[in-house]
Amino acid sequence: MPQLYFTDLGALRRSAVVDGVIHELSEEVVDVAQHFGLVDGMPFILGCDGSYDHDLNRFFRACPTMGVRSLNSLRAYARDIVVWLRFLAERRDGKSIWSADREDIAAFHQARRLSAPPHRISASSWNRGVAALDKLYRWAVEERLITKAPFTYRQVWVRTSDGSNMAVAANMAREAAGRHRNTRFVSLDRFLLFRDVGLRGRLPDGREDPTWRGRNGERNSLFAELLVTTGLRLQEGATLLSPELPSSVSQPPNHRSIPFRLASAAAKGNKGREVRLPLRLVKRLRDYIELERANSFARCRQRRSWRRIDNPLVVTGADRKSLRFDSPGPRGVIRVDEVKPDERLRLLHEGSMEPLALWLTEGGMPMPIETWEAVFRRASERCQSFGIDIDVTPHMLRHSFAVHMLTLLLREQIGWMLEERAGRLSPAYRRMIGDPLLKLQRLMGHSRIESTYIYLDHLDDTQELIDAAVEQWGLDVSAVEHAA
Repeated sequence: MPQLYFTDLGALRRSAVVDGVIHELSEEVVDVAQHFGLVDGMPFILGCDGSYDHDLNRFFRACPTMGVRSLNSLRAYARDIVVWLRFLAERRDGKSIWSADREDIAAFHQARRLSAPPHRISASSWNRGVAALDKLYRWAVEERLITKAPFTYRQVWVRTSDGSNMAVAANMAREAAGRHRNTRFVSLDRFLLFRDVGLRGRLPDGREDPTWRGRNGERNSLFAELLVTTGLRLQEGATLLSPELPSSVSQPPNHRSIPFRLASAAAKGNKGREVRLPLRLVKRLRDYIELERANSFARCRQRRSWRRIDNPLVVTGADRKSLRFDSPGPRGVIRVDEVKPDERLRLLHEGSMEPLALWLTEGGMPMPIETWEAVFRRASERCQSFGIDIDVTPHMLRHSFAVHMLTLLLREQIGWMLEERAGRLSPAYRRMIGDPLLKLQRLMGHSRIESTYIYLDHLDDTQELIDAAVEQWGLDVSAVEHAA
């Protein structure tokens, strides 16, 4: 079967033992490979016979120029394409990916969406796979590898940001309403239960658990609070650097939060944005850096664990905006905004060799992104062992932030409208405050407002908001009738 692999530049200098014989690449080969344009973590696929399809793997290298810049998104594309390749190999007589047609797509849909459980996948999973294949085949048509894609398209009109209409080709293989049903979030009380019982190791009644053996409960709960109070994605929160954190010093006493610029290279789609960090959270992050994180690094320094980091990036200095390297020329200084997620976990201070990554393991090494997923999974399992039906993932906390923030913004909007009707607020001020959905779109970093609309379906107090608006409308109508 076709197999998916990921480029590991650190493996270039590691030896391999095959049939008892040690094999190593020569320095010349290593130098050529490193200057060949290989990207650490880039996916590539080998065929059933171990063959390398140059055009297929060239697609992955071209994705960043087509808007797919997140390495996580690229890996997700690769996994969905491998599923398609295996289907063609097993069910379609080994047909090549470049010779697939609409009948193959129909058969694929039959197998993936219409089969009996547990083999049937959700509509959102199907749509995600269609998006990956659609991107692949559109690229193949442009590269003249094929004459047409194996999908059926129809023309639809969409409104652009400037108010004009534009015709786009919509892929008919996508299923409607496939996404909103998969949007899971937790209420505040259940999040606190997950944090205290699952991450901190307490008992459901709040008491300390004498059998708890976890040693990173405060770090883990702090990370969870960061996600749920800012709406950061897992990659964005997990790759923060300690030097780029803002200071809570000299903030106005009536301010509860501080703006924080999320680096473009660390954000999805290279779209940096401004998020708000609660001041109490900033203080707790500083406490973590000074105590728990410092103790973790002390263990790292004692064991010299930093030597296990492949291809370390050693800096001579760092602040919130830039990193300085011991190299001549203008590239001796690079903006923090340009440092990619995988590079952030390889940054070390010269001399002390302390990682710049904010989140460190107990042994003082940068926390891998996938380790956070394991932390949340174990915390959920601990909650379930007490009969608490909770299954929380990092991305659920992003959804939770969005739903609760939208609720608050809508409440404020209704309040401002009532103030305006009462003559205590000018319409110009309300317009300056802006639309709640647009505000949330900016906070979430969504490129399309449609991605923000899905949270309207999940407001806890939608009926309460509607009732309040209807009641006020009734009062206004009544006032008009009496005046007449």
